[in-house]
Amino acid sequence: MKTRNRFFAAALGLLLLGAASSGWAQPKVWMTPAEIMAALKPGQWVQMEGTIQKDLTIMCTQLKIMTGDFLDDDWSLVGVVRKVDQEKQQMEIMRIPVKVHKDTEYENEAGTFKGFSQVKVGSFVEVEGTYLKDGTFLAKEVEDESQKLAEDSGLENTIEAEGKIERVDVAKSTFTVMGMTIKITNQTKSRSVIR
Repeated sequence: MKTRNRFFAAALGLLLLGAASSGWAQPKVWMTPAEIMAALKPGQWVQMEGTIQKDLTIMCTQLKIMTGDFLDDDWSLVGVVRKVDQEKQQMEIMRIPVKVHKDTEYENEAGTFKGFSQVKVGSFVEVEGTYLKDGTFLAKEVEDESQKLAEDSGLENTIEAEGKIERVDVAKSTFTVMGMTIKITNQTKSRSVIR
C-alpha cells in the first residue's frame, strides 16, 4: 500500500543518495534511547512497529521519524482485529475504533476481499485513513493481510502505525500516537543520517 511504498522509496532514496555522494552522507548509525527521546516532539509524524504488552502498552521495536508534508488521511494502522460490529460498520484494532463508510476501498493480494462483511475477529488488516480527535480512525482503505498471520503467528501481538505524536514523556521513555502508549527501549531500532 502507499504507506509502505513511500517508506521503501524514502529508504531507497537515502541509500542511493549516500552511495552517489559519499562526501555528503555518512553511514547510518543506530540512535540510542536517549537520542530518540530527545528527537521526538508532539506533532511529528512517525512510523513505528512494536509488540503489544499485557497492559496494552507497546514496546517499540522499530521507529522512523518522518519528515515532509502529510495529509489528514495519511494515518495507517496494521494489526489484528479484536472486535467487529457489522451493524455499526466498525472494527477495533488494539482499543482503537475503526469506522468504514460507503466509499471505503477493500483489497487483498487475491482480489477477493470486497467489503466490510468479510472482516472477522482475528483478521490481520492494514487500514489507511484519518485519525479523528474523538479517538476514532476513519478508514478510506482496508487491506486484508491475514495470509501474513498464517505465515508468522508472531504477528498476532504486533502493531504498526504511522501517525502524529500526541505526547512525549521523556522520564518514562514513552510517546503516544493514536492514544497508544509506545515505549522506547534499548532494543528499539531507529536510524538517523549523519551529515
